[in-house]
Order: sequence, then structure tokens, then C-alpha cells
Amino acid sequence: MPTIEDKSINLVILDLPYNIKKAEWDKIQEYLTFVGDVFKECERVLKPNGSLYWFHNDFNTMLDVCMMLRRSNFVFRQQIIWNKRYKSRDKQYTSWMQGFVSEEALRNYPKLAEYILFFVRRESMKTEWDKTGLLRVKHDINNFTSLRNYFKWFQEQLGMTLNQITNKLGRRAEHCFYWGSTQWELPTEETYTDLCALLDEQIKRRDYEDLRRDYEDQRYTFNNQKTHHSVWNFPVEKKIGHITPKPVELIETILGYSSNEGDTVLDPAAGSGTTAVACRKSNRHYICIEKEQEYCKIAETRLKEML
Repeated sequence: MPTIEDKSINLVILDLPYNIKKAEWDKIQEYLTFVGDVFKECERVLKPNGSLYWFHNDFNTMLDVCMMLRRSNFVFRQQIIWNKRYKSRDKQYTSWMQGFVSEEALRNYPKLAEYILFFVRRESMKTEWDKTGLLRVKHDINNFTSLRNYFKWFQEQLGMTLNQITNKLGRRAEHCFYWGSTQWELPTEETYTDLCALLDEQIKRRDYEDLRRDYEDQRYTFNNQKTHHSVWNFPVEKKIGHITPKPVELIETILGYSSNEGDTVLDPAAGSGTTAVACRKSNRHYICIEKEQEYCKIAETRLKEML
């Protein structure tokens, strides 16, 4: 990780060993120091509008790490629960639900979930109340320069005053023409379509998705696909040479929400290469680091099979 350039990574998938003694690589002395050091490197390489997703299964450890991160540049946004049991897996987990796996399970609720903590960088927000990062960007009129200039040009092409535009389309159309104000705002796609209908057909205008991407890129990336809430149902992945693999579809979900095509994703503990596979499937670049040679070989094989 020290060889990675500062602020060059769009998204970090952080699936470190849980230190629960599942294998030799899962036995780490001074575990909190180890995790803290990795987070410091992630903080260094992550872009200001980047995000980090950290996997773990022990709540007490998560609390300790979150307390430590209060002195960092990371801001906690959400805890996601990976629910490993749902209808298609009922039979496989009957014994778990009956509590017969271990003596401890007889006096507790069986654990069939893992946790994913979603973090963004503190500088992506203006204040602790600026949860989406929009206030930080809007309150500096030096931001959205290309968009402000575009709508200034747009109004010149219309040859209309602001009052004339609002008389045609109502107040919904006015904020995109406040190019010299903190009140500037991107119109909705519907309003932009209606504005374009007023423009001469020969005059070239930008695609709305292009405008939206320009608008969103100055905040931390979050493509709200309205497909998931904070509990995610994914089946346990088949063990293809690794004892604790994550589902490809789960990682693809994270990529879809918190990165864009062409972005660079870092996985500092890549295991058998699930993040690399998900990135290749979704047109993301990836940097994956893994010290166990047998897992590196599995990852290489998985990637070759995709060619």
C-alpha cells in the first residue's frame, strides 16, 4: 500500500482477517493496531469523494475500531447487515436455527449475519449535519463551474429573462440559472427536458446523464439504485479454495452504489480475488493485494477464466 499514490483510489473494499483463529493468517497479535494502520493507509490513498466498506463479524471489535476512527478522517454513514439465511437456504441452516452447532449457541441467538460498515471522508462534508456533502459543495460558488457556465450559455441561447422562463415553466426552472449564487442547483431531468424543448433544435445541448455525473462527482459517490436497504440477503459463497469468500454479487452491489465505471477500487486483503472478479464484470479498475500465495493463484485462475 505505501507504493499507491495519495488520493488516487475511488473506493476501498476492506475485508481484513477477523482475528477469530479460522486459519494461521487469521491469528494477529495487536489486532487493533494492525487494523488502525491499514485504515491510516486507506485514508491516505482514498480520494476526497471516495468511500470505504469494512467487513467484520464481531460487534465489540467494531465498536473499538469505530472509537479509534473518531480521530481519523473517516465518517461512519451506515451499518449494513449481511443476512446469510433466507428461503432458498432454509434446509442448509436448519441445524443452526435449532441451536445445535455449539454449546454457546444453546444459550444465545445463532449468528447468521456479518456486518459491513460504510464510511466516507470527513472533508466530503461541510458540517456533521451535511450528511450528503451537498452543502459543502453548494456554499462555494467556485464549485460546479462548468455547470454554472453551461446554464449561463443555455439562457443566452434561449434569449429569455429569468422571469420569462419561470412564466413558461414555473419556479422549478429558476435555480439552474442562479450561476453566481449559492442557490444554484441542477434541475430535475423532467425540468431539463422541458427547458430543452424551448431551445432551437440546431443548438447542441448536453445529455442529462452527463450533467448529473458532473454534479455528483464533487460529492462522495452514491448511485442510489433503490434496490437495497441496510439488510442485504446474499447466500454464502461456495468455498473455492478459500475458507471465507464473499459473494461476487454482494461486492458488485457495493461497486454499483459507491463507484462508477472506470473508477479504481482497492482491496488490501483480496483473498481469492472476489473484488477483482466483480470489478472486471462491472468495468472498474482494481488494485488487489494478497500475501497468501495459494489465494493469489486462485484469483489469477478466476480472472483468466473470464477472458
